[in-house]
This record gives sequence, C-alpha cells and structure tokens, in this order.
Amino acid sequence: MKAWLFAGAAILVAASALAPTARADGPRASSENNWPGIRDAAPAQSAPHYAWQEGYDHGGKWHGHWVIVR
Repeated sequence: MKAWLFAGAAILVAASALAPTARADGPRASSENNWPGIRDAAPAQSAPHYAWQEGYDHGGKWHGHWVIVR
C-alpha cells in the first residue's frame, strides 16, 4: 500500500514539474485604457432622460421605478 502511495506522489510531482508555468509578463495591451480610439468612443453629453431602475427597497420589497438620468 505504501509503495502505491509513493508511486502516485512521484507521478504527481513529475507531472507538476513538466507542466508549463504561467508567466507574469505584466498587463496585456488590451487591458489598458489608452488605446487611440477610446477618446472617440466616449458618449457626448446628452440631455436628461428617464431610465427604468429596479431593486430592493429598505423593507426588502422588490420594486421598479423611473429615475431621471443626467
């Protein structure tokens, strides 16, 4: 029984030693917010309008209502 446990442990150690490791090269270029088109994609200032909002109130009751969005 002990021989099987040692053999299993040896296989796990060998497999983890041969497995590729993750490299920490820093943040990916796609995760940065300084790409050239981001300034053009920002929405312009719009007029105030209403939007539907749902959620729980303080008493724990679910409700929906219109709120003004500026």
